[in-house]
Amino acid sequence: MRDKRPRSISHVFGVVFPLVLVIFFTFLARVIFSPLLMPIEADLHLSHTAAGSLFFFISIGYAPTMLCSGFVSGRITHYGAILLSATICGLALLIISFNSRLVGLQLGMLMLGIGAGLYFPSGMATITHLVEKEHWGKAIAFHEAGPNLGFVLAPIVAELGLNFSSWRGIIAGLGVSCLVVAIVFALFGSGGRFLGEPPYFANVKLVCSRPSFWRIAIMLSFVAAASMGVYSILPVYLISERGMDQTLVNTIIGLSRLSGFFTLFIAGWLADRFGVELVMGCIYIASGFLTVLLGLASNGWLIFTVFLQPMVTTSFFPISVLALANTESSRTRDVAISLMIPFVYLFAGGIVPAGMSAMGEYYEFAIGLMLMGMLLLFSLLPLMFLRARLS
Repeated sequence: MRDKRPRSISHVFGVVFPLVLVIFFTFLARVIFSPLLMPIEADLHLSHTAAGSLFFFISIGYAPTMLCSGFVSGRITHYGAILLSATICGLALLIISFNSRLVGLQLGMLMLGIGAGLYFPSGMATITHLVEKEHWGKAIAFHEAGPNLGFVLAPIVAELGLNFSSWRGIIAGLGVSCLVVAIVFALFGSGGRFLGEPPYFANVKLVCSRPSFWRIAIMLSFVAAASMGVYSILPVYLISERGMDQTLVNTIIGLSRLSGFFTLFIAGWLADRFGVELVMGCIYIASGFLTVLLGLASNGWLIFTVFLQPMVTTSFFPISVLALANTESSRTRDVAISLMIPFVYLFAGGIVPAGMSAMGEYYEFAIGLMLMGMLLLFSLLPLMFLRARLS
């Protein structure tokens, strides 16, 4: 019932917190392998290509599972899908930690991707069902603090853990943590005890017929590319092309990601206060200008831009999810998310980093950054034809 939903900010954060725990640990389970890649290579005598294939197997499991997650939540409810997500991730990590062959690690990574792919549509459906609409922006921003914290803490957890254990011990510990979080959610998680909507043709057709869906999908793809794609090449660009000190680069990038927590909440509050469309447009334009400046700026202005650009781009994601929640009905909301996110992930996390790397190898990273920023800015013109109210 609507009158039972939390109305104060503290109550909103209280009911969303179990979901934050789940997404934090399931996200950390995926990104922890990046700082552990060198120890894994040394232990198993893997080449860089073989080690890099592990991430590919995560994506193979992640994207199709998210696309089809509605069939799972349509059978066991969103609550059950979230519980299953954390459980599968925990078991996958334990399998990986006890495996000594590449094929075993790859299968474990595939299983990890499947577990992680189940979560997001059900998590968003649960939040929008639990929380009053006027608090959606703040609730989603708080929820997105989970993956951002995982992104920041992954290298710290890896560095500290390697002082006391091997990479296997770290992965096993994280696997046990995911299983504990599953138990915590089973005991204290609220909401989500309703069936999801499978992505049948009628639902997919309904979602894809809305101009607002395509507008949000295009905008999110480009801003995510300016965030994930730029992040993938930023350290190499700053060190090799700009001659910056490696310690300074890592410090600035880490601080910019950490300070992104504040912009997440500010963006959520502004969206609730002034409307989703206005805030979304401002962040989109600012992301384009700042990405162009990454390729143009120098000296102190470059450091300032490196610090500011991730803060702005990361704040776009919760606002885009809020816009999608506003434009979709409760029946098709999880379908829209499960359709959109896999393709955004493929473009921003796969195609753009590869293109940026090729640009840096054959030309300059700076040119790729400027082109990425200009793509955001010039895309505003065709997006005007898809104009639809997002709040």
